[in-house]
Amino acid sequence: MQHLDARRLLGVPAATAVLLLTVASPARAGDIYRGDPVSAAFPDIEVPVGGSAVDALGPNLWSTGPTKLTGARVSYDLRGVTGVRLSPGEGGGVCTTPSPTRVVCSDPRVLSFEGETIEQYLPVQVKAARTATAGDTGTVTITFSAEGLAPITGRSKVRVVGGRGSLPATGPAGGVIGLLMLGAGVVVTAATRRRAPRPTRG
Repeated sequence: MQHLDARRLLGVPAATAVLLLTVASPARAGDIYRGDPVSAAFPDIEVPVGGSAVDALGPNLWSTGPTKLTGARVSYDLRGVTGVRLSPGEGGGVCTTPSPTRVVCSDPRVLSFEGETIEQYLPVQVKAARTATAGDTGTVTITFSAEGLAPITGRSKVRVVGGRGSLPATGPAGGVIGLLMLGAGVVVTAATRRRAPRPTRG
């Protein structure tokens, strides 16, 4: 089985991971769809005039339990903003671009969920021309589908900013995430140490 070329948040419960990705920073908030067996979050994104968004745009997916899907597909349709275009990202899928504001990607591999969140699945890059206007906001309608699964649709906001948007990993949200991850690491390390057998004296 081929491995997915997507970022997975290992060791973090799905619900916690999604909260970190979509609530910690206003620039990352967006639609959340809770379903069975698959749920999805659709983060918002910022793109600087004359540049590319720091992060790729794509849905974050998680499942209520071990799940395998085939025929996965993600479509993107941008509207409501001028000077902004979409292009296929590095997600390992097969993508077509019917227009500068529409991208459709399919995945020939098996999509497997094993308790972690798949971040930015089959993503696209968002770019703004120098003619784009800072402050303008558009909407990307994103639809995730797979064989035997009802399509899941959400919307992500695309906001044009005057300068390069701050990286979530280095902005205020990054500090929160870093502290939470550090705390989790301390807890796990402490638990491991408590379980470790103590040497016996002869």
